[in-house]
Amino acid sequence: MQLSQRVNSAVQQVEVGDISFADEYDVIVVGLGTAGAIAAIAAAQRGCKVLGLESLHCMGGTHTTGAIQNYYFGSKGGFYETLDAQIREVEHDGYTAWGGTNGELKKYFLEQNALQAGVAINYESTVIGVYRDGKTIKGLRWISPDGVQEAASKVVIDCTGNAEVCIMAGCEVRQGRAIDGQGQPFSNVIELIVKDRATKYYTDSGYVNPADGDDVSRAIIESATSPNHFKDYYDGENRMLRLTPLLGVREGAFIVGEDDVTFPKFQMGNVTREPMFFAYSNLDNHSKDVAFESEAQQDWIVAASLWGLNFSVPIPLGALIPKDFDGILAAGRCIALDHDIASCVRMNRDAQKCGEVAAAAAAIAITQNTPLSQIEYEAIAPQLRETGCLNENAAHFVDTSLPGLEDSKSVAWLTDENDIREALSGDKPGIAIWSSKRLGTAINAKLKDWITKPEEEKLYKNSAIALALQNDVAALPVLREMIRNRDSYVPLTSRRYNQAHGHSAIYLVGKFADRVIVPDLIGLLNDRGAFKNCHADAEFVSDDDDLYCQTFTLSLMALLRIGDKHADLRKSILCELKNIVYKNNFELSVTLKGSKVIRHSLAEKIQGIVSGKEREWKLS
Repeated sequence: MQLSQRVNSAVQQVEVGDISFADEYDVIVVGLGTAGAIAAIAAAQRGCKVLGLESLHCMGGTHTTGAIQNYYFGSKGGFYETLDAQIREVEHDGYTAWGGTNGELKKYFLEQNALQAGVAINYESTVIGVYRDGKTIKGLRWISPDGVQEAASKVVIDCTGNAEVCIMAGCEVRQGRAIDGQGQPFSNVIELIVKDRATKYYTDSGYVNPADGDDVSRAIIESATSPNHFKDYYDGENRMLRLTPLLGVREGAFIVGEDDVTFPKFQMGNVTREPMFFAYSNLDNHSKDVAFESEAQQDWIVAASLWGLNFSVPIPLGALIPKDFDGILAAGRCIALDHDIASCVRMNRDAQKCGEVAAAAAAIAITQNTPLSQIEYEAIAPQLRETGCLNENAAHFVDTSLPGLEDSKSVAWLTDENDIREALSGDKPGIAIWSSKRLGTAINAKLKDWITKPEEEKLYKNSAIALALQNDVAALPVLREMIRNRDSYVPLTSRRYNQAHGHSAIYLVGKFADRVIVPDLIGLLNDRGAFKNCHADAEFVSDDDDLYCQTFTLSLMALLRIGDKHADLRKSILCELKNIVYKNNFELSVTLKGSKVIRHSLAEKIQGIVSGKEREWKLS
């Protein structure tokens, strides 16, 4: 047997021979937060002997202590609703009324349900080692106020949010987006009393690597002292309670699982036919530097303006199982996702569902003495349907040919060319644009016909965007026209973060590596007033500087894509870029979502991207 532990930033395995543990559990849940609290209770209710380890002093994590108490989408149904019903029942007995779930009451009911089910709870406890036999997890070592302790376990459920136990065990993980490793920004929640009701608001406060202790400390201190979080004066009807002590971290590490759930797979309809639950939200990316996101995400958000489209993501059991490992599951936001899809699959409802799935899988594996990866679908799915955790009829924008969805009332993609034409002619073309992409060449002849009709302006331009997403060069003349005319029209497909036609065109000419447009893109880098701010919603584009940041970053990345394709243009492109971004006074920043006070500088990032491309092109 080996003891696997982190030494500084590296994972090391030490041979320890046969170990006799003083304590043994069926299930050890590490992290009793949003997913872990449900996992511990549900496993104990299924007859498992459960130990819960939590580094804080209460259950519920971000959902309670972090005050993210309301539900921003996620799919309804599951064991967690039983707890929420208990809270609503007693809220009428004189407890302070809250907007959303009462976090203090939820702490109480989580703990009471856990104790009644027989969960042994150890607070202020941190795992420091994982015992493994090959790639099968056998137990844990942790430290608490009582010192170092150990116990054997048949199944460990990692609900730390950052895959901390999985990483310690040696499981493979991924983190952040490709260009810079950046995840989602984190938030701080401010709790208030407004008249006779407790309420809250949040602001995004920057970026943090939750696996780096020094960086977490920096983020806590900087965000807690931000001037955005405090008013000069609070009157009797608007009183501040507190700035919550737990950061609202949206993204950390993700395991590489037996079945990874990624955004490109979802876009192509390549999803599991054996879902445990359906996550449900939009692609809720809070970052405003979308030009640095993946091509898959930019196709969705920049080209089609689909940021606000809600859709369902079927989650398989394999997404909770680290690849090639047994005896360990992940639950919550650290399951096998990519950076893109994670911004949808991280909602409170779905995290709680994920905990319930992990508990059900652990109990079945223990009862049947079978590896986690070999659990039969029909052994677990009926249990999840019974509680409402798995509800096929609630799915939206998924393939209705999947088992259980044949009679679903799912909102679907468009297939009729007349419906597509009508939508492309209106102010909400995004679903038609993406439906065209899904249809592929079957719709291209119509799209090419529609781009010959400039008198029907919306149809003309939206058809060009749809064609461009299929890499058809027939779209290029229209895209160039939108850029040169500084087309500031903003569609209304999404409730937020729609993209101006000109910005969509900038991104798409970059995908085409269009050398003809290079002078125009360079001109945009130096033109702060190129586009008018026609955004109806100010959450993502809150001022002209935010708008210029979109113009600059999209143009920058388009130029670099063009240079990647055309070696003869690299030197001149790089010269122009260096003349701009290496100036001493160069600055580019955006506000963070929820605040007009906090600005996040992109200057250093942009300089790093340019210098990295200079090395890649071997021009330095």
